Parts: sequence; structure tokens; C-alpha cells
Amino acid sequence: MRSNCLIWSWRPYWRRRRKGREGYLLIRRSRSGSFPHFLYAEFRRVGTLRVVSYKPLHPREKKLPPPLFTGSSRWGDFPDTTVER
Repeated sequence: MRSNCLIWSWRPYWRRRRKGREGYLLIRRSRSGSFPHFLYAEFRRVGTLRVVSYKPLHPREKKLPPPLFTGSSRWGDFPDTTVER
């Protein structure tokens, strides 16, 4: 699937928001360059934060990210994947 992390993270955010669930859009510096990376997160019932992101299949360091790329969703956000509430 060709997309980017911004478009991808908005989809679960709005889908879950329509169902009345609370979710969060997170922004951090990309590990592939000095540009933003967007992630989706929600709190589980046990109080931990579940993070999901869309990452390229073959990440390489770049000055600017391509507008669309082939990637897949990934659970967690290495190195820190759990935050206590």
C-alpha cells in the first residue's frame, strides 16, 4: 500500500473517533532524517499506551521524505513502546 505516515495515522484516529473512542496523534522526529514522523496511539484498559505507526519497507536516511511510499503498519515505537498512565 502506498501512503505516508500522516495520512495513515489520520485514518485510525478518525475511524475510532466516530465510534466514540479516544485516540491521539503523536509527532516525533523521524529516524530517517530531520523531518516529522506521525503515529497513532490509544490507551488500553490496563493503562498502557498502544502505539501504531506506518513505516517504509526499506527505510533509508534522506533529506526529505517521499510524498508517498510503500510501507506497512508497525506496533510499538522502538525503543520506548509502553508509557504508564
